[in-house]
Amino acid sequence: MLNFLYSEHCTREVKLIASVVTCAVIYYCSSIEKLSTALTLLCLMLGASLHILRILSLKIPADQPYAQGFKYLLLMLPPLGLVWIISNLPLTHWLYSAVQALGFMIIGLLLPLIYQNRAKRFE
Repeated sequence: MLNFLYSEHCTREVKLIASVVTCAVIYYCSSIEKLSTALTLLCLMLGASLHILRILSLKIPADQPYAQGFKYLLLMLPPLGLVWIISNLPLTHWLYSAVQALGFMIIGLLLPLIYQNRAKRFE
């Protein structure tokens, strides 16, 4: 999935549509059960950190010893962080809170991706 998001085939419009759909799902779930502000910010930071780790792993040459460590970190950080967040959710309407947490993590990843490829206004 990440390879598609970072490829040339995924345009800004596709990323924007995915963001809007994700926001609509989050809005629907928040009408039933609201996610706390702290968990929302944590999910957004987790998504943004996934983007930062991906960018750093692309900049490190493959022959460096740290390249393999970044790959493992990129594979393990988001699922472990999301599992930790979901395990700390309240049990009432657990599924709606979990969908919001996943949605905010996706938004935290998509916003830097959309901004990264924007056209420069001033040169």
